[in-house]
Amino acid sequence: MRSIIKDVFPVLLAILIPLVSFTTGLQAPRPEQGERRLWQRPEELGRDLLAVLIIVPLWALLLVAFLPVSPFVRAGLLIAVLSVGIGPAAAMKRMGAAAPNSREALDLNLIVLVLSLLFVPVAFAGAAALFHRDLHIGVGAVAKVVIGRALLPLLLGVGAARLFPRAAAAAGPVLAKIETIVLLLVVLLAFIATWKFLLGVGAVGWAVAAAVVLGAIVVGHLLGGHDPGSRGVVAAASAMRFPALALALAQVMPQRERIIPVVLVYVILSLVGIAIYGAIMTRRSKHEALPTPIHVLPQRA
Repeated sequence: MRSIIKDVFPVLLAILIPLVSFTTGLQAPRPEQGERRLWQRPEELGRDLLAVLIIVPLWALLLVAFLPVSPFVRAGLLIAVLSVGIGPAAAMKRMGAAAPNSREALDLNLIVLVLSLLFVPVAFAGAAALFHRDLHIGVGAVAKVVIGRALLPLLLGVGAARLFPRAAAAAGPVLAKIETIVLLLVVLLAFIATWKFLLGVGAVGWAVAAAVVLGAIVVGHLLGGHDPGSRGVVAAASAMRFPALALALAQVMPQRERIIPVVLVYVILSLVGIAIYGAIMTRRSKHEALPTPIHVLPQRA
């Protein structure tokens, strides 16, 4: 297991992260003329960042501080939650989001990726100090993943889609399939390498991770505004975070064999939670779209 996590995981992550990022940019919808991007709407942007960067991490900190979880569960959940970045755009497509909401998801991804360069090291240092742990994640380690494997490939994908729209439309679905295969390979390998440790996370660890995910979805939904699509974007961003960055950061942690399974537990539960949330929202939107039946009263003689 040590050999798999040490030698194979970094190679797969080095392929998967840029592929996900590039494909996300490649399939990003073009902004319409005169459309205000998310960074041009400070009230909405502030609300989104409040959910993703402040309230959700505080919720996770509250749970792991006062509930009886092991140090490994605490560290894994904090790494998973503090690893903010790209991801929700693909989740929004599964929810059937309209193009404006997909653009909002892309904008939020870009903004949070840039902010993560400082947010992740500072937030992790604060959490380590809070629990009296001498652990640090440097800006360089975060920048290596965020810029080299996420931000740059994402911008290249956006640029390629603008320069070669037909080729991007044809290549996007193919790359998405390849991406799915690689992702399944990573998940399968992770499960094979860590299934005993996934069970070792314990019922309390699984329950706390589920509570973090549920709280994140609720926070994102409540702060996502009145538009259902925007709520879905913020809910996905709040719960999903950046799993690839979390796994990459977990690689450099002491006792990573015990921490990586906790990160995987959170990733699994966040995917399940987002899928359930998406199904509920889709069903609700279809129900609200149904026409109200008109009852005709019989005329009296």
